[in-house]
Amino acid sequence: METEELKWKIEKHQADIVTTVLAEDIMDRFVDEDYLTIHDVVEKIINGKIKQEQMTTLIQLLNERIKSKPGMFDFFLKQLAENRNDAYHALVMKIREPEYKPIQVSETGTDDPGYPKIPEELRVQRVTTKHAMFLSRTVSSKHLLVFGFCLDFTEVDISHIEADYLKFGISEVIKQLIIK
Repeated sequence: METEELKWKIEKHQADIVTTVLAEDIMDRFVDEDYLTIHDVVEKIINGKIKQEQMTTLIQLLNERIKSKPGMFDFFLKQLAENRNDAYHALVMKIREPEYKPIQVSETGTDDPGYPKIPEELRVQRVTTKHAMFLSRTVSSKHLLVFGFCLDFTEVDISHIEADYLKFGISEVIKQLIIK
């Protein structure tokens, strides 16, 4: 990941980090790995501050040094993940979750000026098995229900298709949803 993206992820989740994580749970390991000094910990982080202020300061140091100390961001997430606190694990998953921006396409091109227009010859075509196979590999198994709902299937319909085709793999189940 690029430095700016890492900084952005930290800033995006800063409120959750500050309210969930205790600096004392992880800051000693940063000293052990030479990401922080004893001076940083005592003078900058602890120095009579309340718990949330300590974490805010730790995040500021993390953002400042992320470029000069490669691996610091991953080390931060590793420290959270290795902690036995379930809230820390949930936070790591939230931070690591990629940012998906859905692609929307307008059939007419007039109502949605920011989206590409579907060419006329493609709008009238039916989805082929080849198209379905390609598209089936773009949807993960954890999004199966949502994908099925987007195609106007009920949960019962989805579970029937899943029962019939799961032995061939999740991409086959998704392919069958697309075809139907």
